[in-house]
Amino acid sequence: MSAIDLREDNQENEEEYLAEEVEQFLTFLVNEEFFGLELLSVHEILKPVPVTRIPNVEEYVLGVINLRGEIIPIIDLKKRFDLEFTELKASSRFIVIMKDEKRFGIFVDEVKQVIKVPISQLNYTTDDLALSYGKLIESVSRVNEHLILNLGVNQMVDFLQIA
Repeated sequence: MSAIDLREDNQENEEEYLAEEVEQFLTFLVNEEFFGLELLSVHEILKPVPVTRIPNVEEYVLGVINLRGEIIPIIDLKKRFDLEFTELKASSRFIVIMKDEKRFGIFVDEVKQVIKVPISQLNYTTDDLALSYGKLIESVSRVNEHLILNLGVNQMVDFLQIA
């Protein structure tokens, strides 16, 4: 797959966006599919570090990492989406997400960039998407002819069964 740059269209419309309220999303790839995550929920992005396995947890829970003294569970989104495990590559990243003072990480194929999407161009979804992870998707946006599936953090916590 060739590298896809979302910046081109996003920059062309930047002036347009300034006049309208926007949401910012961190975009990333899982199984060659574009996803977005509200930027305000992203705590940090890490290169993969050794993960300590935990016995008797769901298969998609890779284990935990120690992030400056805090234990953070790491979830393999590809495996949670009922696909194969994410292959560790130079572009792989852990995205640490913060929800109500709790942090958890997701393992993704590649982090792309931050995009700005006018709120009027977000298409909010219903629960009837026929995807194994359809309940996770809060909205859909289009950037440079690519659909971005924007994940909701509240939905992620429920779907991933993070206490």
